[in-house]
Amino acid sequence: MSLDAIGIACENIEKSSQFYMLFGLEFKKFGDDHMEGSTSSGVRIMLDSFKLLQKIDPDWKKPIQPGLTLCFKQSSPKEVDLLVQKIKSNGYQVVKEPWDAFWNQRYASVLDVDGNKVDIFSDL
Repeated sequence: MSLDAIGIACENIEKSSQFYMLFGLEFKKFGDDHMEGSTSSGVRIMLDSFKLLQKIDPDWKKPIQPGLTLCFKQSSPKEVDLLVQKIKSNGYQVVKEPWDAFWNQRYASVLDVDGNKVDIFSDL
């Protein structure tokens, strides 16, 4: 078994794709309500509009609080710092600035446009 994809519920998939493109993802659009991009490790990131999710499941409700954190590994501590600065300069919220964590990683946390937590890290 292998993890193939992660689906993210989005209020606006265009705005969400702009955020995730800062991580190097390139998205292909499948209709108005679905986009997909792949990480360098091959895991697909799927962006689905709230509208599509409600069409698939009429009982679907927007989560009150996200329960999932995506973690993107970078090649070096400097890459963590540069990506967080790029995210901040594009107007997105940084929850925790880069720091040297006690578990021997450079670590930072940001929020995507829908309030989902995204961690950025590298080995020290």
